[in-house]
Amino acid sequence: MCSGSWSSKKLSSSFAVFRQHKQQQQQQKKKQKSHVSMTLRRKRLRLRRTEIMRISDGAEMEVVNLKLYLENRCILAENERLREKASALRRENLALRADLCKTAAALPVAAAPAASSC
Repeated sequence: MCSGSWSSKKLSSSFAVFRQHKQQQQQQKKKQKSHVSMTLRRKRLRLRRTEIMRISDGAEMEVVNLKLYLENRCILAENERLREKASALRRENLALRADLCKTAAALPVAAAPAASSC
């Protein structure tokens, strides 16, 4: 890709495809649900792979490669966002449990349940 054989026409068409793909993604985000099942992603990936196999021209392969790269970046960003959200929920859960244990410890012994999870 970095061989220096890019002409300005190829480069500008690649950027145009990039912009068009980004606009399509933004439009799809508005239409789509926030969660897409893994089976659906796998099916899309399989269809794209078959599409790649049918394409013989190198320039079209570059476009398909760019699309796959951009989709991969979006998936990685979504994964990171979900990981951070899960981490925040875990911290909140631990804080609530600690608060519950403090509250349960402050209760009189007779009112406290026999089996405590704290």
